[in-house]
Amino acid sequence: MKVVGRYRDKDHVRAMPEFMALALGEIGNGGVDFLGEVAGEKGALDGRMGQFFTPYPVSRLMAEMNFQGVEDIIEQNGFVTVQEPAAGAGGMLLALADTIEQKGFDLETQVWVEATELSRSTFHMCYIQCAARGLAGRIIYGNSLSLETYGVAFTAAAPVFFAKSGDPFAKQKGEAAAKAQADKEAEDKAHEDRA
Repeated sequence: MKVVGRYRDKDHVRAMPEFMALALGEIGNGGVDFLGEVAGEKGALDGRMGQFFTPYPVSRLMAEMNFQGVEDIIEQNGFVTVQEPAAGAGGMLLALADTIEQKGFDLETQVWVEATELSRSTFHMCYIQCAARGLAGRIIYGNSLSLETYGVAFTAAAPVFFAKSGDPFAKQKGEAAAKAQADKEAEDKAHEDRA
C-alpha cells in the first residue's frame, strides 16, 4: 500500500494487475527476460552497483555454451544444481531454463537454482521471473561476497522438487559430515598418541 500511495493517478494502480498478467504470461512462455528488459529500458538499473541489462540472446548463448553435457549430469544425479551469485533480474537463469527445457527436461523436478542478489528490487524481480518460469529453487536477498543474507524466498516449484528429489545438496552435506567425522577421529587419535 505504500507503493500504491505514491501514485497520484489511481488508474495506473488499477492497470498493474493487467501488466502483471501480461508479464507473467510472457515470462512463463520462455524466450525473454521481461522484467530485466523493462528495467533496462526504463533506466531503473543502478550502474554504480554494477547493474546493467544483458540482452536475452547473449544470456541464451552463454547458457548454451555452459550447459553442454548437462544431460549427463541429470542422468547421473536425476537433476542439476545451478548457483548464480549475482542474479540481477534472473535473465541468465531464464536462459538456462530455456536451454535445459529445450533438451527435454522438466524445470520443476530436474533443475534446482540458488540465486543471490544484493539489490532488493532486483531480488524481487528475480524471484518473480524464476517462479513464473517454473524453476525450482531458492532466491536469496544477500551479498555473495560477505555471505550476508537479508532474506530468502523459495519458488513455488521448490516443494515439487523436494518431493521428487529431496534435498539437492544431500550428497555434499553427507560428504562434509563424513569428512568432519574422519577429521575428528584423526584428531582424537593424534591426541591419544601424544598422551
